[in-house]
Amino acid sequence: MKRYSRRDFFKKNSMAGIGIIGAGSVLSTMISTDVLAYIPEKPDHLTKISDLNLKNLRKTYKEALLDKFIPNMDKYVIDHELGGFMCSVDILTKKLVNTNKRAWFEGRGMWTYSFLYNNIDKNPRYLEIARKSKDFILKLLPSDGSYYISGFTKEGKPLSDVEGDIYGNLFVAEGLAEFAKASNQIKYLDLAKEITLRAVKRYDRPEFTYPYKAQERIEGPRILGHWMILLSLSTQMLRQRPDKEISQLADRCVDAIMNHHLNPEYKLLNEALAHDLGPLSDPIASQFGDIGHGCETLAFVLNYAVLTKDKNLFDRAAKEFKRHVDVAWDDVYGGHFHVLENVSSNIWTLNKVRWLQEEILIGAMILIEHRGDEWALNCYSKTEAFIRQKYVRPEYAFIIDSGDRKMEKHSQVRAEHYHFPRQLMVGILAIDRIIERGEKPSGLLGQ
Repeated sequence: MKRYSRRDFFKKNSMAGIGIIGAGSVLSTMISTDVLAYIPEKPDHLTKISDLNLKNLRKTYKEALLDKFIPNMDKYVIDHELGGFMCSVDILTKKLVNTNKRAWFEGRGMWTYSFLYNNIDKNPRYLEIARKSKDFILKLLPSDGSYYISGFTKEGKPLSDVEGDIYGNLFVAEGLAEFAKASNQIKYLDLAKEITLRAVKRYDRPEFTYPYKAQERIEGPRILGHWMILLSLSTQMLRQRPDKEISQLADRCVDAIMNHHLNPEYKLLNEALAHDLGPLSDPIASQFGDIGHGCETLAFVLNYAVLTKDKNLFDRAAKEFKRHVDVAWDDVYGGHFHVLENVSSNIWTLNKVRWLQEEILIGAMILIEHRGDEWALNCYSKTEAFIRQKYVRPEYAFIIDSGDRKMEKHSQVRAEHYHFPRQLMVGILAIDRIIERGEKPSGLLGQ
């Protein structure tokens, strides 16, 4: 196996915003200052679910989703003529930087609009947007089982002949699975399964390579982010119907995550392992941890444990999720870091990405819904406050994607349409269930 720079690996993959896997969304006025009953200065003030003021939070989330995010997507991002999503938008000037499209973003966008239709608002326009994206990207699916190339023009012409990574195929499969439910066409769920299993088959080849910097690839790696998306995708498909092969894949992901990527010495998830799931020979690479992927991945494990009603797995994932979130928190300026470059030397990349904050909200809400967990209540409170204070600006068309440690300097080009609306929608659904139970935890997996 080739040695590689964990710094280059991070720049190629973590900065790309895999984490269930980037960012844009709505006008910065979307979240009012009274979303929560209060934002405590110390993280030990919230003791019960009602302290979150869920009804007000739900109202704010729904307004952000339907009154701001959707109109901005219609106006700036969606290709209403040819189908698909053009995400290179300058959030200040509100102008397209280019009209290119990508398999990642087609799959994610198809999922977002299908999920919106399935769960929030059965507006036929949403289903039509998802359908047009499906039609656009399926015409470009490689027939030999290889991965989508990295990008396309507005019309669907390849921007290069270089094969992309596994994520493009998996996000398209995720979009198809959700579209199958929205359109009531089971053939797209079947196709999602086929694309997923073919992608895994390619991933399992010893000669499988993965890009980590320009002109170089590592051979036969096992990547936490791959298991992460495979587990999320498998869980979603299993919610639609039982499937032995997909269940086996989900269990395989959980085993890889919890029993191999979780480093026994420092109890954090390593991003990359060798093909046999052993540690990498490179001592620098073995010290690298994408804490952002770690938090997101463990939230997906929690979600799978809810589906399977596996209390032991839920307990273990909850413990590790809390550890990762606590380790990632910036005690000085707030918010969560997402890359620990070297565990032993305690060297961090100090920028702040918004998608991580949102994935932490999703994981914390799972613990709130099913346990009424006090740690999760306070984690949710301070993380939601950080997003509102640092990523929202009234003069921008879309929410900020990332920035430096203090969020004084930040990115300006990206209208991401996955993490933010997903957090809003998943949050709304969880809040509805909690309110229906009288703001009591579900008790599904014990207290």
